[in-house]
Amino acid sequence: MLRRCINYLCILTVLLMVGVVGAFAESTPGVLDSYAAASLEASPSYKAISKVKPSEPAITKVRPGFMSRLEGLSRFNPANWASECILPAPAQGQFTAGPRVWFGKVQGEARRTIGTAAVPGSSVNFHDNLGFGQNSAAIWGFEAKYQLRPRFGLRYSFMPMKMESKYTSPASFTFANQLFASGALIESKLDRFEHRAGVTFNITSNVSSRTSIFAEWMYVQNKLQIGSGVGAISPVVWDDARSLAVVGAEFDKCLKNFHGNSLNLSCKADIMFLNNCFGFDAETALNYMIPIKTGRFGFVKGGYRYSYFQKDNNKDLFDISIGGPFVQVGFLF
Repeated sequence: MLRRCINYLCILTVLLMVGVVGAFAESTPGVLDSYAAASLEASPSYKAISKVKPSEPAITKVRPGFMSRLEGLSRFNPANWASECILPAPAQGQFTAGPRVWFGKVQGEARRTIGTAAVPGSSVNFHDNLGFGQNSAAIWGFEAKYQLRPRFGLRYSFMPMKMESKYTSPASFTFANQLFASGALIESKLDRFEHRAGVTFNITSNVSSRTSIFAEWMYVQNKLQIGSGVGAISPVVWDDARSLAVVGAEFDKCLKNFHGNSLNLSCKADIMFLNNCFGFDAETALNYMIPIKTGRFGFVKGGYRYSYFQKDNNKDLFDISIGGPFVQVGFLF
């Protein structure tokens, strides 16, 4: 019994010592723990994690420049309208050709003085003295273009015009030093031949529009014949031919596609000058193109054209203007 109590006392003493040693060990850091703590504090690769609030971005006010103000005007540029529309265009090596008829009304005047007359002759009005321009005349013509390079092309046009009139002039006039009395029956003829040949250059081209400029040589011949209907006065003929330089621009824009067909807007304007002559020509039209085969189209174009030509010096004057609707048919092949 006493031995058993001693054993229990020894075990209790050992347990008490183990508990005291464990408690001391927990309260006192060891060598390894101190070394590890020192290593962590000394290592530069470990940093404490902290939350940082991002700074608010600085707001800078910028005054819009002059060009940025013009960007709003781009919606008024016709080249930007209907940008999804596809405009048929001639490829390299293709032709665009077709005849046209122009229902033009002719107006103008002419003055012709022969020799060294001190006083130039009076002007003859085509409408009031000769009777031209009472009705529109059908003027035929032909145009052809060849696409030589993707941006360069050749162009040619020909337009003959022949008109005749029998008219009783309400007033007297002088032409080529010949006096025509008022009330006389006047027989007159007006012939005009116009040839144009030149080159064209596409300055801008995209899927829906094309803008080009062109330069041409123009040969124009104006022939006016005035005589009396009773044969008392021999006809007076004035035949004048001139070569002129022509520069202009052309704009084509697709408006709508219909199952492969295309409705396009076509505008053209030019000026002519040289050899004491000046003139201009402008037209606008709608062009309806119908596909025939791949890359080939037929077209029907209709619109309005106005042309003006003037030759003027001290003695001679020839002033003519023609305006009216026109229709053209042709092919792109």
